[in-house]
Amino acid sequence: MPDGTPPGNPGSNRPAGSPVAGCVGTLIVNVHWGNDANAGTPYMKDSRVKVGGVVAIALRGPSTQNVTTTTGTHTFRDIPCGDYAVGVAVDETNALVDRAKEYVGSTRWAYAPSITSLDGELSLPGRTNKCNFFIYDMIQQTYGSAPTYTYGRGGSWSPIRKTVPDLAGSWATNDNSASDPTEGWRNIDYRPPRGTPVAPGSILAIAANYSDATGHVGIVSYPEPANATQAVRGSTHTVTVVMQGQTISATGAAVVENNWGFRTSDKKETNSLNSPAAGVEVRR
Repeated sequence: MPDGTPPGNPGSNRPAGSPVAGCVGTLIVNVHWGNDANAGTPYMKDSRVKVGGVVAIALRGPSTQNVTTTTGTHTFRDIPCGDYAVGVAVDETNALVDRAKEYVGSTRWAYAPSITSLDGELSLPGRTNKCNFFIYDMIQQTYGSAPTYTYGRGGSWSPIRKTVPDLAGSWATNDNSASDPTEGWRNIDYRPPRGTPVAPGSILAIAANYSDATGHVGIVSYPEPANATQAVRGSTHTVTVVMQGQTISATGAAVVENNWGFRTSDKKETNSLNSPAAGVEVRR
């Protein structure tokens, strides 16, 4: 978080951050999820999706203020004109995120091995994608129960039934009806500009027609702290602080925490929450 004043303007005799006499203004701070900061691109792209949960905002300049927001935005009113630095950071923990972080690097949910759920209730053979199985285990271990899917192993009329964790495609589907397969969770409309903020601990899924999977699903993790600068010269000014998004999910090799879900530089239709095929769910 920035804790000093911004650098001075070499063309001005006025110290950076010093107030302008008789001048006040309004500064609107928007906090958004960002794409691609660690994907080899030279700058982070603004997803325009608001960061939810408790976010701390530190204002440094002619006026020093510390506030929190759960709406992804805050308005500083009647502040002295001058140059400001704005720092943002998540200011709360989430039980699901913290549980998932414990397993980053684990190969338990990798493609090759067979697996039994941590509660001993479900199983999958080897050589299967298990991103949905990881989500099941994390939710079940954190909250006591998790959504499942039951199907006929020999077709819809087969008497042989098998229950497995809900599929990635189900998590991505915008369905809050009574028949919604992700029981206990609900889809949110997070699309900009008026969407609901997305908080750490939400489930992000992107549907895709793979030969052996319905998409990919992960847990939205904590974004990286971020900062920005903005001059206030009277009237109303707006600054957007972009926080790099991260998720925790099971790949074919191991559980990873990376920018999947917040990546537009490589096949954004299957890697970014801005994809039309993406969906976000939160606990009811």
